[in-house]
Amino acid sequence: MSQQQHQVAPHAATELAIKPSINTLAQGSMFWQPDYREPSSWLEHLPFLFWLVEALRPQQVVGLGVDDVAHFAVCQAASRLRLGTRCYMVGEDVDEKAANEIHAYASDHFSAISQWLQTNPTRAIEQFDEGSIDLLLLHISPDDNSVDYLLDRWLSRLSSQGVVVVPGIARREPGCFVFRAFESIKNRYPHFVFHHAGGLGVIAVGNELPHLVNNLLGALESNASTQVVQDVFARLGRSCQDKVTVRQQQALFQTLETRVSEQAGSLAEAERQVAQQAEQLRQAHDERIKLKERLEQQEARFAQERGRLAERVSSLEEFNAELKNELMRQREQGERHAAEAREHAQAAKVSEQTLNQAQKQLEEKNNALETARTEHTQLTGKLEKTEHALTEAQAQVESLKSSEQALNNEVNETKQIVETRFSELAKLTNLLEANEQSLQSAREERAELDTKLQQAESSLEARFNELGQLTRKLQEAEQRIIEGEKNRAEAEKQLAQQKKASEDALSAQLKDALHSVDERFKELAVLTDLLEKNEAQRKQLERELESTKVARQKLEADAKI
Repeated sequence: MSQQQHQVAPHAATELAIKPSINTLAQGSMFWQPDYREPSSWLEHLPFLFWLVEALRPQQVVGLGVDDVAHFAVCQAASRLRLGTRCYMVGEDVDEKAANEIHAYASDHFSAISQWLQTNPTRAIEQFDEGSIDLLLLHISPDDNSVDYLLDRWLSRLSSQGVVVVPGIARREPGCFVFRAFESIKNRYPHFVFHHAGGLGVIAVGNELPHLVNNLLGALESNASTQVVQDVFARLGRSCQDKVTVRQQQALFQTLETRVSEQAGSLAEAERQVAQQAEQLRQAHDERIKLKERLEQQEARFAQERGRLAERVSSLEEFNAELKNELMRQREQGERHAAEAREHAQAAKVSEQTLNQAQKQLEEKNNALETARTEHTQLTGKLEKTEHALTEAQAQVESLKSSEQALNNEVNETKQIVETRFSELAKLTNLLEANEQSLQSAREERAELDTKLQQAESSLEARFNELGQLTRKLQEAEQRIIEGEKNRAEAEKQLAQQKKASEDALSAQLKDALHSVDERFKELAVLTDLLEKNEAQRKQLERELESTKVARQKLEADAKI
């Protein structure tokens, strides 16, 4: 025994002088800690459940409803005490994940003593013989109104030392019915009540209960004893709850740290995206400046091209006008030459007609000459006149032939002039067509330049639109950064508050735990001292009993003599 325990034992013994119930209930199992800890209404009642299993030493335990915490606590106590107890849990309506976790834990730790009957508690009654159940646990929700029915059906299955344990009897919220079922049955059987953690009712149905259970029920004879028992198990149960609470707080703290880390990562990613968008915006701004410079250069080049094109078009138009005027002049001149040629042709035709007439006259004269020659002898007198007329006619013919030759030459010259004029006219026409084609090419080139200018303007407008979109995206990104900073600040503030609250809660829980540990050490010292005294008293009683037996045997021997 430690020095601290010896120091606190006298003071604690003084306090427990009015607490005779502790002396008769003390067991080491009440100080055990559960190996399986999860949130449950049974969690703060596990020290009493450990104590009850050790006191009752049941051969068969049945839990109605699914509660893994109470079931595994009974399995832990039975395994640790090496009782060979069969532990059953009867119930269904559990999600697959939770069912798999329960099966896995039972298989790993209590495969020899644990069994889960996944059926309705009413249907499972026939699976147990009458008087075969030593401990019946009701894992029933406080709002379940079938507690009376289940108790009535299952009481016949309890043994001569059977005990029923019902949690949640202190809950009186609207819709809770368990306390009414307990109130109706506690008047028929001995019972004990714990008020902490939602309440726990213990009903002793059997009439051959172990002496420790009878001692528990006997504590009801004194309000002080009842209060002592309730307070001791409440403090022991609170240590189980505190450890689960600490674990939950640690898990919550880790979750908050994870969330803060994730938010920090998200914020870093947002900052990276903003930096990337800012770089893209800078590049877009540089590209915009370059495009603007290129556009200005193109506009200047287009202006120069338009100026040169306008000058060329003006020159072509002037040259075209000159060509048209020259063509008109050539056409007028050609028409005049044609008219003159027609007049010369008409004159030549008239001359030819005159020559034909002269030829006809010549023929007629030749005929007449022939006639005259025939009549030569008769017309000798007229011969000279006729020869003279013939000479004149021949001279006239020669003159007409000369005129005809001159007219033919003039007609040929006129034809050559006309052909030359028509050749010049064809050249001028070809030149005009070439000029018109050049003008058309210039117009097409101008249209192409206008199209390119429109495309450049459209491209520039698209770039401006894209730049506007990038600007809006940058503004949105900056807004998101601002919101992210606000969220980060808020998260850091909440984390700081939660961390402070967690630290305060953990500090308070640590203080309570230290205080509880100190009290439990005191109680343990007192209980140990009391156990030693009980052991000494038991040995003294055994010695007295042995002396009594010896004396009785001696008296019997004397009586026979």
